This record gives sequence, C-alpha cells and structure tokens, in this order.
Amino acid sequence: MNVAVRPVQEQGMAQAASVLVRFGPDNRLTGILAGSGASGPTLLLPSAGLQPRSGPFRLHVELAQRLAARGIGSFRYDVPGVGEAPRLPGWDPARTTIAAIDRLEQDHGCRIFAAGGICSAADAGWEAATLDSRVSALLMLDGICFGGPWYRYARVLGLLRRLPGEWRRFARMLPGRIGKQAGFEAEDFRNWPDHAQARHQFARFLERDVPMLFVFSGAYEDHFLHPRQFEWSFGRAVHDPRVDMHFWPDCDHTYFGGLHRERLIATIEQWMLALAGRGAP
Repeated sequence: MNVAVRPVQEQGMAQAASVLVRFGPDNRLTGILAGSGASGPTLLLPSAGLQPRSGPFRLHVELAQRLAARGIGSFRYDVPGVGEAPRLPGWDPARTTIAAIDRLEQDHGCRIFAAGGICSAADAGWEAATLDSRVSALLMLDGICFGGPWYRYARVLGLLRRLPGEWRRFARMLPGRIGKQAGFEAEDFRNWPDHAQARHQFARFLERDVPMLFVFSGAYEDHFLHPRQFEWSFGRAVHDPRVDMHFWPDCDHTYFGGLHRERLIATIEQWMLALAGRGAP
C-alpha cells in the first residue's frame, strides 16, 4: 500500500476534444468521451448522487481535459434518473457502467477500463468490477470502508478535544448509537457488501491484478477518521503495491476548494499515467 497526505504540484491544462456517445437500452443514455482510450486506459466517471455527469464544480470536465492532454481517455455519463438520463427500471449504476463499456469497446476501440468516482460513483465502479472483469482498475473517492476500533479511537480523540458541552451532547447520544436506535445511518443509503464480502472482493480484485486508488476526505467523518482504519476494513492486502490510499482531512467531500480539486485531479492524473504504463492486463 502507498499512503500519502501531501498535495501534488499543479500542472498545465489543455482543452480536450470530446464526442457524444449514446448507449444503453434504445440508446437512451448518453455520455461524453474525451481523449483517446483506444491505446490505453479509459476512466469511466458515472454521475454521483444528484450531481450531473460534469461532476461537482465541473470536476469531471477538468479531469477529462487534464487526462486528454496526456493522451488518456475518459467517459463521463449520467446514470438513469440523474441529469439528462431518463429513469430506466432495472438499470442501476453498475449495469449502466457495463453498458457503457460495451459501447466504448464496440464502437470506439477502448479496451482497458478504470471505473469509479466520488461516493455513489465509487460504489458503482466497485460493483461493476465484481460483475465484469473488463473493469481493470478502481477509483474510490470516499468509497467503501468500515468503522471498527480505529474509527472509534479517532472519534473519542476528537471528542476529547472539544468543549465540555460537546461531551454532554455525546453522552446523551451514546445509548441510542450503541443500541442502533439513532435513526438512519449513512450506509443505509449506500450499496455496499458486508464487511466479510468486501474483504473477499478486495482480495479477488488483487488476484485479478486490479490497481485501486482510494482517497478519503475530511468530510467523510461518518465513515472514515483514521488511516489505520483502512487496514481494518480490508486486511493486510492493503499493503499490496497496487493499492494507493490517501487521507486528506483538509478536503471537502465534493472538493469545492480550487487547490483541493487541483490536488485530486493531479493525483488521479498520475495514477492514470501509471496505469497507461502498465499496458493491457
């Protein structure tokens, strides 16, 4: 595992040529293919939550331009019911991602696919990778992870740094949390396997030689608060050199800050360049 907390230096940008691609049932779904993925990896970027395919603060657009300038393709698309995409019964983000792969492979010569993004887009990439071996790399931004002792340790440590008023508030909330009576949890809205399944799937990805880039932001505090939580989530397999993990407590979940967004784009850019250097799996 490669763990880093430092920002990456800013680099120049270039405008990317882009193509509208129709796919899915009766070609009712659309996406934007930027750059060329015919001779290297193509990064699949599904929409996340209610954000359209351009990404929060046009993150996907800026990332596509950066990657295209490096000769790397990307495909940003709306999942059914988001942005310009109609609701399609039975079409979840993972199935949509696989349909995008089918069209890009058939009509545009793309052969190597990385998939993922922020939050639910990371979930879509993970699930698609469990269903289709053509997903050969995963981009997990505030993606799947599990609590455990290191999460609780960081939570208590954070509490001790707060004012006594906060301690009293936490004490009132504690019985409900212990008894699972505090209402909906964030994971209730995420499509995650259970802990044992996730560990098994993580190990299987590595058996398939799937590189993974995980980035956890400071705004993901309902799920991730301490770097050592990563190993507790997925086991000693996280030390594999094909796994990269960054914990950036100073960043927001949607990377609204320009410097934070630049750090993320540059990190993904370097990761995709490394994928391109690996060649076909």
